[in-house]
Amino acid sequence: MEYRTFGRTGLQVSVAGIGAGGASRLGLSTGSSEEEAVAVLHRALELGVNYFDTAANYGTEEVVGRALEGRRDEVVISSKLSPRRDGVLLDRAGLRSGLEAALQKLRTEVVDVYHLHRPDSGDYDYCLAELVPELQALRDEGKLRFLAISGTTGADPTHEVLRRAVADDCFDVVMAGFNFFNQNARQQVFSTTIEKDIAVEVMGAARGPFSRPEQFAKEVEGLVELGAAIPEAERSDPLGFITASGAVASMAEASYRFAAYEPGVGTVLIGTGNPVHLEANVAAIARGPLPVAVRDEIVARFGHLAVSSSELGR
Repeated sequence: MEYRTFGRTGLQVSVAGIGAGGASRLGLSTGSSEEEAVAVLHRALELGVNYFDTAANYGTEEVVGRALEGRRDEVVISSKLSPRRDGVLLDRAGLRSGLEAALQKLRTEVVDVYHLHRPDSGDYDYCLAELVPELQALRDEGKLRFLAISGTTGADPTHEVLRRAVADDCFDVVMAGFNFFNQNARQQVFSTTIEKDIAVEVMGAARGPFSRPEQFAKEVEGLVELGAAIPEAERSDPLGFITASGAVASMAEASYRFAAYEPGVGTVLIGTGNPVHLEANVAAIARGPLPVAVRDEIVARFGHLAVSSSELGR
C-alpha cells in the first residue's frame, strides 16, 4: 500500500481509502449483515487501508466505529454532517450535537476529518458565516482535527461550491467527484488545492457505467450529444481502447488507476461490501498509473465534459 501526505494536515493516508456510503453502504444496502460489513473493514485494515470515510446520513458510523475500535491510533477517520436536517439549516448548536453524536457512534474522542456534507450553492454563504466558526471552535476543543467540505457531481457537476470553498481557504480537506466523464475538478478545484496544499479525497471514481462497460455502451449516444469525442467507428465498444493493449484488465481497474494518480489526489474511496471486490480494487490501485497513451486518450475523449450522475442514469 502506498501512503501519501494528506496536504497540509500532515496525516499519512493510504492511497486506497474506504467509503462507507454510496449505493453499497458497506453492503448493508444489499443485504449484508453488520458482522459482514465489519469483516470487510477488517480486511481493509489487513490490506493496509488506513483512511475510512463515513457520514451521519450513510447510517454506517456505528459499524465503522465498531470495526475500528482498538485500532484508533492506526487509522484516519473521516465523517460528515449535512448543513440541513429535514430541509432546515442547522444552527451552531445543531452542528455541535451532530458531531457529538458522531463521536459516540464512532467510539472515539476526536474525528480526524469532519466535513460539511454537500452544501448547495445557496447555503454556502450561511455555512461560511455560521457553521465554519463553530467547526473551528470544535477543533479548538479537540473534538475534530481538520475542517473539510464535500461536493457532489450530481447537483453540482461543475464544482461551484468546492471552487468557492478552496478560494476561501478555511477547509483543510475537500471531497470531490472525479472520473472519466467528469474530470473538470482538475481545473476547477485541484489547481487551487495543489497551490494551497489542501488535501483531496476522491469519490465516485468507479461507480455505475465506470465499472459496467455494457451500461456505458447504452450511454454512448447521450455522451456524444454532450460532447464526448468518441469516433463513430468505436461507438459499439467505446472503451475498448483501454484494455486493448493488455496493460489494463478491466474498466474498474482503469477507473481507480485514473483517479488515484491524478496530481493532487491524496486518497481514492472504494465503496463495497464485497471483500473480493475490495481486494481487486486495492490491487488495481497498487498497479500504478495508467499507461500514458491510455490516460491521454481518456482525457482527449472525455476531459471537457461535466457530466452529472443523473445524466449517466445512476
